Amino acid sequence: MTDTSELEIIENSPPYQHEQIKIRQGTINQASSTERMMSACAGALVTSTLMTPLDVVKTRLQSQEATGYRHLNGTADGLFKIVRNEGPLALFRGLSAGLVMAIPSTVIYFVGYDYIRDQIKQSRFGETAVHDYSPLWAGGVARTFAAAFISPIELFRTRMQAIQGSEGFPEVWRGITHMIQREGLVSLWRGLVPTMLRDVPFSGLYWMGYEQIKHYLNSKSENQDTMSNFQSSFIAGASSGMFAAVVTTPFDVIKTQRQVNSGDDARIGRLIRKTRMEEGYRGFFRGVVPRVVKVAPSCAIMISSYELGKRFFADRREQAQQQQQQISNNTRLATTSSSL
Repeated sequence: MTDTSELEIIENSPPYQHEQIKIRQGTINQASSTERMMSACAGALVTSTLMTPLDVVKTRLQSQEATGYRHLNGTADGLFKIVRNEGPLALFRGLSAGLVMAIPSTVIYFVGYDYIRDQIKQSRFGETAVHDYSPLWAGGVARTFAAAFISPIELFRTRMQAIQGSEGFPEVWRGITHMIQREGLVSLWRGLVPTMLRDVPFSGLYWMGYEQIKHYLNSKSENQDTMSNFQSSFIAGASSGMFAAVVTTPFDVIKTQRQVNSGDDARIGRLIRKTRMEEGYRGFFRGVVPRVVKVAPSCAIMISSYELGKRFFADRREQAQQQQQQISNNTRLATTSSSL
């Protein structure tokens, strides 16, 4: 038998060496790659569903000059006329293609960004300017791979959301089929160059701004619980997304016009000259309001959902490890007590 003081010493003593290693390895407060993918998919589903109506209006505004059918005068007017003339479901035209595009691209984009930053942080560049500015270039690299992968799907979605999409899926499919017959499969990547010119700088500006704003907000907050992390991610995502969206709108205009045109009319130089001559420099910012109204909340929803998902999985793993440690301590205490 042993007295109470000996039991207290046993109970409060540190775990055995092999137990310390197991616990220490499992308490890393990070989500696994699979958990990050699940978080990104959930965020993509929510964001795509909520933001598709604004994306439809933006596409109509940017493509109406190229199609010669100009009848929308702003975001509110676009929403009203589309619902009145085509029904409310028209605002969700292209949603299925958007979901097919959003899920793989979001997984590649967000998980790729985290992976690149983690690798740099653990490398010999972890304490250098390469790591300090890693959001700027890691976001661009991740977006490059994601954009190249989903470019054909985005072309189909853009045509579904443009005015010819109102004639239905068969007409859009027929137009894409004729384009492939004339110009080959490479035409499916039409708009990839202006997409890169839009998305790569957007991603660099977005991630750099996001990390800086979030770091500032976290430094001002004493509470670092799940809700505080969600709020700081939401505000940082909306702010940086809004700024990056305005700066890259001209590239978005050219990308949209290139994807809804064919042949010589789809050349980037010709589209730039045509836009400048017919509308002036204001034409390069056509659709900026619905773009910002869409991008700012979508960035906020996506990044906060992603961070919330990672935090959820990390907290759940931590709780499981704490329970495992408690069970291990109780078992060791019982074994030691019986041996005494």
